[in-house]
Amino acid sequence: MEDANDDIAVIGIGCNFPGGEGLDNFWKVLLEGKNCVVDIPPERFDTTFWYDADESKPGKTQTTKAALIEGFNEFDHRFFGITEVEADFMDPQQKLLLQCTYRALEDAGIAMESISGTRTGVYMGLMNRDYEILQSNSPTTINHYNGTGKAMSVAANRISFTFNLTGPSFAVDSACSSSLVVLHLACQAIKQGDCEMALCGGVSCILEPRVFVALSKAKMISPEGTSKPFSSRADGYGRGEGCGVVLLKPLKKAIKDCNRIWGIISKTAVNQDGHSVTPITKPSMNNKRNSCATSTQSLTLQMSTKPPGSETLWIGSVKGNIGHTESAAGVAGLIKVGIAALLKHWGIKPDAVLGHSVGEVAAAHCSGLLSLEDAVKVLYHRRDADAIAILHEKLKIMFAEKISSSMN
Repeated sequence: MEDANDDIAVIGIGCNFPGGEGLDNFWKVLLEGKNCVVDIPPERFDTTFWYDADESKPGKTQTTKAALIEGFNEFDHRFFGITEVEADFMDPQQKLLLQCTYRALEDAGIAMESISGTRTGVYMGLMNRDYEILQSNSPTTINHYNGTGKAMSVAANRISFTFNLTGPSFAVDSACSSSLVVLHLACQAIKQGDCEMALCGGVSCILEPRVFVALSKAKMISPEGTSKPFSSRADGYGRGEGCGVVLLKPLKKAIKDCNRIWGIISKTAVNQDGHSVTPITKPSMNNKRNSCATSTQSLTLQMSTKPPGSETLWIGSVKGNIGHTESAAGVAGLIKVGIAALLKHWGIKPDAVLGHSVGEVAAAHCSGLLSLEDAVKVLYHRRDADAIAILHEKLKIMFAEKISSSMN
């Protein structure tokens, strides 16, 4: 049985999602309710060749849009001690993970020198192999860097190598749940003493069109390239790319070391649907419910927890802003719903979730956390300092109480 002594603190965050690198840009996207979907540029692939609105056409995608990051594949290889030749053969996903890891450590106030040699684990989620597919088209250019540049295992191992971390280090591909599964594994590893801290997260990059074609044939892709959560107009999901990394540490140790705490993870749970639903890509509502029941009162898979004393379960989705980032989707949701956008700017703790959407603000009003007047201010005057101050005063005490109870 786990107790509050096992709680895990999130003490650092690094991210690069559509709309701009870093937490401030991510928050701005959420605050403005921005849709970051764009036309796929020709440097990614030629949409004029691959696109056809007729779903019956073989080998064609039904969309030419996706949510893409800015400055794609820009990388300071010298900063990370990597030669230019090797960097040229590195999957952009490996580069993003290195960059976001550094940002997470920087956010936590931890210098590269001080974390070097520590028993810090690295747990990263990846699923797409676009770069590997592209490199396979040119067998005559293969050299010894191709192996390490394409390997999913090295995506995690390169972080351990670069920062000299000696804890467990591996990558997980469980499709779109990858970054949440590694969150679970990282928390378990810390609790059982495998590592003293853990870096975990996920990454996904869009480089070539074959996944678009497969999703189109499966009728899973939105022709508009846009995810529409909770909407009757939903017509498939819009793809997005990006990367998020969080640094985890036992809560008691984080408090003792005076670390800034972004959020607290009490419990996690992972399960599989088995053969309860068909086809294999379809999620099971019953098994999702069972997983949530297993991890009661936790910040858990794709859902926020209930505010204390509330019967309302608030559900949010960042996919309408940055698309479905697949193996990075879980950590994107963790950062948005549980931590960065809310706790930093509005003073809301992870289990009192309030986002940018009308539905989420309405849920806050219905559960008694916001008066109608305050809710209207938040919805229509998001930049109104008074409105944010009112919201902050109403909710900041919750987080303080959580920290206080954890220290006792």
